Amino acid sequence: MKAAARRAPSATEIVLPETDHMGESILQALISELLRPLLARFLRDRGERAFVGADQFFYYDEDDVSRRIAPDVYVIPGIEGPREERVWRCWELEAPPSFALEIVGRDRAKDYEDVLIDYKAIGVRELVVFDPDWTPRSRTRVRWQVWRRLKKRGLVCVLRSNEDRVESSVLRCWLRLVGEGGDRRVRLATGEHGVTLVPTDDERAEQERERAERERERAERAQLEAEAAQVTAAQHSANAEHERAMREAVERERDALRAALAAATASRRTKKK
Repeated sequence: MKAAARRAPSATEIVLPETDHMGESILQALISELLRPLLARFLRDRGERAFVGADQFFYYDEDDVSRRIAPDVYVIPGIEGPREERVWRCWELEAPPSFALEIVGRDRAKDYEDVLIDYKAIGVRELVVFDPDWTPRSRTRVRWQVWRRLKKRGLVCVLRSNEDRVESSVLRCWLRLVGEGGDRRVRLATGEHGVTLVPTDDERAEQERERAERERERAERAQLEAEAAQVTAAQHSANAEHERAMREAVERERDALRAALAAATASRRTKKK
């Protein structure tokens, strides 16, 4: 994001510009576009009342409109969206931003040095600076910087890391680099050392679709198993009925033979007499 060059305010200037027309890289925009709604939903699901925005100016000096900063992604606690503000006036906010992400762009010196003056001025509690162009050969670059506001010390750099992830104490989760080249993105992650990525809306929808498909398949299997059990039970019943009928037939035949034998025996005794 852009920290505007310092200049003397005009006596007639009363409008707060919404942009400096400097633009940003496509990679910066894509990272912000993915992270902002992901972070908004993450905080909402956790029951936190906060507004998550991206690339809007924070003005912090009523007498000098050149004093401003536009974080790539930011969190303002205590308010919720949607909001119609095109710029933020820090003197009108009940609380300063709790979190800001700064993605290093073309002006590396600004994002490594000058930008911190503005973030200190707006009172941000935690600032994470991410340099997507860091490489293992970099001498002056670092992938992550974590700055936190400490009592009596102000905004202090508490971590410089070239790992693929850093932990945010304000967000209570991890910021994690995924992808390579033009597909590099910053994702939220939870669990020990950020092992579990927080799903995006698309991933969540896909997970829900897969879950529903698994539930459908389980229901179909249960139905087939129930039908098979019914067939088996009917077969067992038919077999039992057949066995019962066979036993009754055998018993009838045995009774008939006994009766015939008894009759024959009685007939012989009669003839002997």
